[in-house]
Amino acid sequence: MQTKTRSKNFDAEITLGPDATIGDKVKALRLSKKMTLTALARASGLSDRAIRYIENNERVPGAGAIRQLADALEVRTDFFMDETLFQQEMHQEEFLREAREKYGSRGMAQARHLVEQAQALYAGGELSEEDRDVFRAEMEAIFWDSQEEARKFAPKKYR
Repeated sequence: MQTKTRSKNFDAEITLGPDATIGDKVKALRLSKKMTLTALARASGLSDRAIRYIENNERVPGAGAIRQLADALEVRTDFFMDETLFQQEMHQEEFLREAREKYGSRGMAQARHLVEQAQALYAGGELSEEDRDVFRAEMEAIFWDSQEEARKFAPKKYR
């Protein structure tokens, strides 16, 4: 996909190649719509700094931020990333959010560690997408069960 757009002052063109990053795409879209960084920040609900980090490829936005940027730039989320990957990211963010709500920052850290370890197990690409989903669901179920079991033995002041 090649997209041409204008630079900061809307004079020069930017061409996006097939290896364009999410940051490259955000910047190209923003400039093609003649939006300032501040205008995109207001429209998306993200900070100027966050968008600057994304556009400079210093940070990779999570699924929630991608959704906010897509809405603000009036494109679908699959412009930035594969829809299957986007759905996986959304599910992962929801899992981590729920772990934080139920078990605090320590529970979220444990959930994040579990997610990272699970991703490492199937990073070789030998599992089908369906098998990955089943594996992920089972690991999450084990996590919730183990958290509830651990809660039984925690002192009351920590429950």
